[in-house]
Amino acid sequence: MLEKKIIKASRVRRIEGSFSWIDHRFITGGFLQTLSAMEILLYFFLVSVSDRNGISFYHDDRICSLIKIGLASLGEAREGLISKSLLAYEHPIYQVLSLPEAPVTPPGREEISQRMRKIREALR
Repeated sequence: MLEKKIIKASRVRRIEGSFSWIDHRFITGGFLQTLSAMEILLYFFLVSVSDRNGISFYHDDRICSLIKIGLASLGEAREGLISKSLLAYEHPIYQVLSLPEAPVTPPGREEISQRMRKIREALR
């Protein structure tokens, strides 16, 4: 096994002022691999700017400017994170949520279509 060692002692990270963290299960529990690149970017940004409760007040235009994405991409990434139960949003407040027990897979288009057909049939 490779021994862990500090490579550059003069640059060891220290907690000064605010602090953010990502649950290690985000990687080991399979959450990361369920996300698109834009969802990962938005998630990491929100984790880094949120308070200890996961709350962030950054406005959409500022987020887009800082992480260099368009407003439509932001909206898609936000909806993806919400559908995967990683984020709550009530304009203009974002809340990064605690991780669910396992990654949430939102229903695909075909599954949604099948559900809608069943609902229509039941209403007839």
